[in-house]
Amino acid sequence: MKKTVLLSLLAGMAVSLAGCFVYERKTVPSNDVVVTESTPVTTSRVVTVLPTGYTTTTYRGTTYYTYRNTYYRSVPGGYTVVTRPW
Repeated sequence: MKKTVLLSLLAGMAVSLAGCFVYERKTVPSNDVVVTESTPVTTSRVVTVLPTGYTTTTYRGTTYYTYRNTYYRSVPGGYTVVTRPW
């Protein structure tokens, strides 16, 4: 049981801390560099167990679960990490 909770917590932390961005670099004939805006790459992870000590908040009719500034929302099969809703 402790191992499952620990793995779920680590998965949630990895998702919340993984700030993956893709940068596109283009060159034009004058050798100037044009940098386009970054596009975030998102992955969806589902954890089956929330960490011990989470709190529940309802915002605009949706229930969110919070633990150490990580926000979860209920989805089929468990909970997914989401951005802060407010």
